[in-house]
Amino acid sequence: MFKNVLFQVHWFLGITAGTVLALMGLTGATLSFEDELLRALNPGFAAVATQHADGQQALPLSTLVDTLGASSDTPLQRLRVDATGQRPSVARFEGGRDNWVYFDPYTGESFSALRGQAFFDFMEDLHRRLVAGERGQLVTGICTIFLLVFVLSGIYLRWPRQWWNWRSWFAVEWKHRGRSFLWSLHSVIGTWVLPVYLLIVLTGLWWSFDWYRDGLTRVLGGERETPAVLQGEGTLNLQRVQATLYALPGVREGYIDLRLPARGDRPLTVRVMSATSTHHDRAHDVLQLDPSSGALLEQRAYGSLDAGGKVLTSMFALHSGSFFGLPGRLIVMLSSLMMVLFFVTGWMLYLDRRAKKRAVRASRVDLPALDVTGDAGGPAWLVSFASQSGQAEQLAWRAAGQLQAAGMRVQVQPLARLDVATLQQTERALFVVSTFGDGEAPDSARVFERKVLAQAQALPGLGYAMLALGDRQYARFCGFARRVETWLGEQGAAALFPCVEVDGDDARALQRWQQHLVALTGIEALEADASPSALQEWSLVERVLLNPGSQGGAIWQITLQPPPGTGWQAGDILQVAPREGDAHVQAVLHAAGVDADAWVHVDGATVRVDDAAALRVLPDATQVQAVHDAVHWLDELPRLPPREYSIASCAADGTVQLVVRLVYDAAGRAGLGSGWLAHHAPVAGPVHARVRRNAGFHRHADAPPMILIGNGTGIAGLRSLLREAHAAGHHGHWLLFGERQQACDALYADELRDWQAQRHLSRVDLAWSRDGETRLYVQDLLRAASAELRHWIADGACLYVCGSLQGMAQGVDDVLRETLGEDALDALLAEGRYRRDVY
Repeated sequence: MFKNVLFQVHWFLGITAGTVLALMGLTGATLSFEDELLRALNPGFAAVATQHADGQQALPLSTLVDTLGASSDTPLQRLRVDATGQRPSVARFEGGRDNWVYFDPYTGESFSALRGQAFFDFMEDLHRRLVAGERGQLVTGICTIFLLVFVLSGIYLRWPRQWWNWRSWFAVEWKHRGRSFLWSLHSVIGTWVLPVYLLIVLTGLWWSFDWYRDGLTRVLGGERETPAVLQGEGTLNLQRVQATLYALPGVREGYIDLRLPARGDRPLTVRVMSATSTHHDRAHDVLQLDPSSGALLEQRAYGSLDAGGKVLTSMFALHSGSFFGLPGRLIVMLSSLMMVLFFVTGWMLYLDRRAKKRAVRASRVDLPALDVTGDAGGPAWLVSFASQSGQAEQLAWRAAGQLQAAGMRVQVQPLARLDVATLQQTERALFVVSTFGDGEAPDSARVFERKVLAQAQALPGLGYAMLALGDRQYARFCGFARRVETWLGEQGAAALFPCVEVDGDDARALQRWQQHLVALTGIEALEADASPSALQEWSLVERVLLNPGSQGGAIWQITLQPPPGTGWQAGDILQVAPREGDAHVQAVLHAAGVDADAWVHVDGATVRVDDAAALRVLPDATQVQAVHDAVHWLDELPRLPPREYSIASCAADGTVQLVVRLVYDAAGRAGLGSGWLAHHAPVAGPVHARVRRNAGFHRHADAPPMILIGNGTGIAGLRSLLREAHAAGHHGHWLLFGERQQACDALYADELRDWQAQRHLSRVDLAWSRDGETRLYVQDLLRAASAELRHWIADGACLYVCGSLQGMAQGVDDVLRETLGEDALDALLAEGRYRRDVY
């Protein structure tokens, strides 16, 4: 559980704060060689280094101040003279950057501006403050802390089973493809740069937060600089000051940073570095001088500092890598650029995971409802899967459909829900088991490995078949599946045929698996792309706005009349085929030069062009090119996928009601599904849809009291369960629901009050996240009622959660695990007493 939560935190921060970190990395890399690039862009600046190499003498400080001050009406604040030419020499007069003067320390010639300096100033502002002042600096500081979270969570999440093997830590698997390659690139290069990122974080926070700077100063034994107060005020005498400075060996030929005090009773602070210094480029000696006499009041030489003092003095050098010379700067620059790589690969992994989850959902839809208690003779088959990316689950459901088509009773369960008792009662089983990485169990199956594979239990009556999915480029190919098979053999289970091991998407191995299944069932395999049950024509009865005036998106109740003979249960899903809005369709067809009223033959039928186009993913009208063949163009456009909505009514109501939040895209167009149902579909007009059975969210067969938890449009699935239970005479439930504001977002408030009065709902807890100063969420209500929750669960209650996965559902799951414990919640899952419909 901890690892799963950590993974959710890691990817969520990656697709949010990762954007800022990628920008900070890119700008930081740009600043790595600022001085070198400025020298290349400015011949006058570059000439300073040449004069230094020729042994020429820089002008005295007093001469430079007189020369440069003649062209400025404001007092001098700071004078930086770098006789080596490594950094620009600059005189900073009061009034900001517009009054800064860059100059040649050997001739006193001033530059109107350094070419490229404005660009680097902008890059630095973007890097440190996002060009947003103090607020931007706070954001970058927080994101720097998030980078520490990335580093620590990343190393924990990728900790290899064979941690002693150097290759598993540092070798990128260049031969891998797809997700495996992206994962290797993301995790291995992340390990390479981990020490650098730790260094960047621990030094970068120095400029972000005063509390961090003060704390680090105390930890390293340093003290905050407090300038001394002189016994009177004196006038600055640069001749005497420079005499003291030039008496120090190598300083006139090196670096002097003179910072004039704002008050006359304060000493002059000077940072100096000898031209012959062997330390890094920021290893300054700090001097305190009497401005009138030039007397040396205090000297803190870099070489005499202890380790803590050197770290505090070298904070920028450590952050930029110059502390370690040119190799250090190159390493930090490349590591900073890698932040863009992690952002891109992280997004690609995230999108790939979402695509696979959609594919898994599609594979479930493609099968008819599985009957666990059918009338067919013979023992029921158990089909169990352990899936990391979703492929194993798809293959398991496909195999289950093939068994059912042969008239066999089937039940499908994830491996995580299996226990020894279930296996002992099973006579025939198919296992579709994926191996994650180098021999590891998928995340969802770790509880099975920990609890089931660790115990011995005789299974002499079990006959099984195993399909193992893995990647041969890992040393422990199909390692987890082999451990499961070994354990089954040790318990006395008999293999119905040899284990089929699949390397990636090996079609021949999958074909062998299908041949074995055909031999078992006598039925050919279901096609992988077999179409689901056909969409039917429903009628839109009415739509009602449920939350007028809400801060959030408008929520509509959509009522649909089903075709005759259509049935459903509370908890089921309605799949709706959306259509593009007429205005957008007409705009695209006009831009493409296609006659909207023309008739074409597509998808096996003759239809009007605008009707065919409305069912497809259309480009933006501004990006459409002229179309010469309408049929070919329409065939190339992908069809709009169906949208899924939890049904909010029960079969006894006679109509299907949906609760739909209207959303908009970046261009301001209403979402395809929500826009079609809430705006475009005509009342009394047709809506094409079908019911998808969602047995995992049906009411428990024993009809125990329900604890219903949800937020937003998740009220739909909970309401359907409550309406069905009310019609069946099963009362006494507990609802916990959250939305934004009570005044606008109290969905179905009258119905809930009636149910409370009738004791159909014995308890209702509501959370309003935008009422009051403190934001209150459903999981907060649940945590506050933890004692009551344990009492209800002990009395046999069943948990139902419906609504958003991120935030609500994950937060509720965390509270349940805190309150009930990991084992208790796993038991509720196995008993079907913890059911979720989340999105």
